Amino acid sequence: MRLNLKQLKNLSVETISGLSLGFVHDVIWDTESNILVQLFVKKITAPTKKYLINTTQIVKIDETKIVVEDNIISENFAKFAKKIPKGEILSV
Repeated sequence: MRLNLKQLKNLSVETISGLSLGFVHDVIWDTESNILVQLFVKKITAPTKKYLINTTQIVKIDETKIVVEDNIISENFAKFAKKIPKGEILSV
């Protein structure tokens, strides 16, 4: 299957377990290797919820949706996690 950017942006993104993450908002393209590397996903109902999904995490793409692994974390949490010093234990 071949998709242009407009078609890709119309696909919903959900996890294997069925959690809706939103829709493809943008893509990250590696021009040196000429490969699509990541999808930038936003939830329409909660615009502050953003996900950066590596293409290795994609399980399936069909005409209506993209299914990804369940271990996706939000962009906000990823930024927070980078601020934690190495070796420090984070209690939740």
